[in-house]
Amino acid sequence: MSKTQLSPRRRSRSSGREITLPAVLAGVLLLLALVVAPEGPQVQEAICQRHNGAEACRVW
Repeated sequence: MSKTQLSPRRRSRSSGREITLPAVLAGVLLLLALVVAPEGPQVQEAICQRHNGAEACRVW
C-alpha cells in the first residue's frame, strides 16, 4: 500500500466531515433567517410604510 492512499477508516471520516459541515452551516443560516426575518403582518406593514407610501402597502 502506498503512502498516498488513505485507509478506508480515514476516507470515511473525511467524507463525514464534508457532509456535516454544509449541513451545520445550512442549519445555522436557516435558524438565523427564522430569528431575523419578520413574520408578522404588522411588522411587514411597518417596514413597507417606512420605505413606501401607505397606498403601496395596502395589500392586507
